[in-house]
Order: sequence, then C-alpha cells, then structure tokens
Amino acid sequence: MPNNGYSNLNGLDAKTEEKLQARMKPANVSGPHHLYHLDGKCFKHRDLKYEYVFCPFNNITQEDIQAFYEPYKGVLGVWLDWEIRDNKFAAMRMVEGSSCAMHNHRTTKVEIVCGARSELVSVSEPEKCRYSAKFVTPEVCGTNAMVVYPRLSTELRHMWDVLETDRSYGDITEKGYQKELDRIMMAAGYVVSPEVQSSLLEKASSEKRKSCKDELEEARRRINELEEELRMKEDIIVELEGKVN
Repeated sequence: MPNNGYSNLNGLDAKTEEKLQARMKPANVSGPHHLYHLDGKCFKHRDLKYEYVFCPFNNITQEDIQAFYEPYKGVLGVWLDWEIRDNKFAAMRMVEGSSCAMHNHRTTKVEIVCGARSELVSVSEPEKCRYSAKFVTPEVCGTNAMVVYPRLSTELRHMWDVLETDRSYGDITEKGYQKELDRIMMAAGYVVSPEVQSSLLEKASSEKRKSCKDELEEARRRINELEEELRMKEDIIVELEGKVN
C-alpha cells in the first residue's frame, strides 16, 4: 500500500492526534525555519500490521490495523528536540510516548532526509520501546538546508569556534566537548534541557487533571439536568392522575 502525505485530510491533523492524551506537551518549534510550516500537518504510513501518523513538531502515533477487537493505538513519542550530528539537524527526537514494558515509555527518532515529496516512508522497532522512523522531504535537499552553524547567533558561533579550537589543541576531553556543545545547542533552543522536559511533563499532567475536573463537572451538570427533567415528568404524571381521578 502506498504512503500518503496529507494535511487536514478527512479531519485528521495534529490536534486530532493529541486526543490520545500524550504524557508530555510538545516542545517549541525549532530548527530550520523552512520546516516550520510542517507544524500542524500530519503524514501517514502503513505496513502490513500498523498505521503510523507522524505530525512534525507534535507527535507520532501507531494503530494496529489487523486486530478486530479493541485494536491498540498509542503514542510513540512527543516532539522534544533535534539530534544534531556533524553540524546538521539529523533527526527529530520524539519522547515520553505511551507506556511500554515496565517503567518505560516509547521513544522515536525520526530521520529527516532528502526526497521527491514529503512523506513518512518507514517505521521500525530496532529495540523494544525504541522506534526508528524515516521522513523524506524536498525541503532538506539543499546543500545547506540542515546545517546548524549558520543559524546560530554571532555569540553562539563564537563560542563554538572557541570550543573547536580547544578540542583541536587537546585542551578539552571529547566528553567535555560534547557537554559544552550541548549547552550551546540548548542556548539556541535546538536541544531541550532535562529541566525544560520536566516542565513539559508537568504542564501535560496539569492539563489532564484540569480536563478530568471539567469532565466531572459536566457529568454532574448533566445529572442535575436529568434529575430536574425527571421531577418535571413526575409532577406532570401526578397532575394527570389527579384529573383522571
């Protein structure tokens, strides 16, 4: 079955996928500006067993299309940040998906590569609860389309230059280099700190509690309406019985 890229097709968009009650709020849109228009769009891929829906900068979901009774549908990850390799935006990191095995949650790394049209072409599970997906798009086919350095501020580029010099002279370990590089990417907003990720989890939890409270209030309101309706009907019956007698 062919893959289909779509936006708001048959009413399905990023907001539709959020109804699965994701554990985490998506992080802010970041990275190359020419990809920002993908926010709010979704792309579908089917294999023999599952249908996957990838909504860039939002989430990726999975639905069992073989099961006849209560088919599984869950979140494989919520947008967090970029994996940066060799000075390029290489993949979108989607984390804190639906529960998987003991005390684990599904995560997905979505590789972004050049292709003739924007589409989700594959999803696999190389490790339990850890998924790998490939999204192709002509948006990243240019030589510098996904290069990080030119998109940094002058200050952050200078910091990276100094870091590279220290590395070349052996003044910093590889581990130390990567730690400082992560700090630069955090400052640019391309990589999310653990503190920000915790904040996104707390926001989702707070909204879920608020949603449950709203649903409870709505149920109570409906019960009161039904009780009032029942009392009115009982009064009418009593009145009619009086007239008959």
